[in-house]
Amino acid sequence: MLRPVSATRAAIIDAFTRAPGQGNRAGVVPDAAGFDEAAMQRLAAAVAASETAFILEPPSGATHRLRYFTPAAEIAFCGHATVATFHWLAETGVVAPGRYVVDCPAGRVPIEVETADGGGVRVWMNTPLYPWEPSPVAGATLMGLLGGSQAMRDSALPLERSGKNVYVALSRRADLASLVPRWDALVSEGERHGIGGFYVFTRDAAEPGSVTQGRYFAPAFGIREDPVTGSASGPLAEYLARHSVLALPSDGGAVRVRAEQGDAMGKPGRLDLEVTGAPGRVESVRVGGLAVTVLEGSLRV
Repeated sequence: MLRPVSATRAAIIDAFTRAPGQGNRAGVVPDAAGFDEAAMQRLAAAVAASETAFILEPPSGATHRLRYFTPAAEIAFCGHATVATFHWLAETGVVAPGRYVVDCPAGRVPIEVETADGGGVRVWMNTPLYPWEPSPVAGATLMGLLGGSQAMRDSALPLERSGKNVYVALSRRADLASLVPRWDALVSEGERHGIGGFYVFTRDAAEPGSVTQGRYFAPAFGIREDPVTGSASGPLAEYLARHSVLALPSDGGAVRVRAEQGDAMGKPGRLDLEVTGAPGRVESVRVGGLAVTVLEGSLRV
């Protein structure tokens, strides 16, 4: 018998940052066993974060089971909500540093929780590798839809697509910050080609330790701009390795770098990117990040 949704524990957590109010906010509902989809949807609407993760009893072969809801619908996977969830589980003593497996609608995702310098934990998650192909939208057309011009592009890096995302490199951070997309036209052009997200970035990062700064536009998913996007940052890391922005060891191994996102929205977040492989051969990609708990309490619906 399903229990009524009257009051349940919930937490609000900002992922990919240590500073409340920065990064990307997620809800976490730790005691979701027994809630049906309608109940989880009502709770996600009440939390009102871009996504809320619900912790359920795991099936055989997984250590955890998560479902993710926006205020309007369920989605298959959410990177920042996963980081937020494992941050909360570590902070409350439910998990220790180690390796885990999340079962979710997108499949099974390997997770690693490691102790972070300065306290807390860093949560790593594997991201899938999709085939790469040239962007189906021409550069001049795409830059016009994004509110920029062809002259802004970084000519050393090509326009390419991975899965449902297109990756666009610009030369200057000031140009990245200036973009104001033509939202309806961007959605229409994306739908023509099965593109949902546009990750625009520059190697002109704000901090010396960062390799890129980016912005992610996904109006087709109901998100005009996402502050910090874990799922889109995995392919970014692979792209950078494929085009030698990241130098993989000649005899194979892993490289870690840092990426910036959210600065243009006043919600700066920092993502750790890890690529394993050798020159010309990417074997795996992981995205990692910190988080901070903003609020815990009882949610009443």
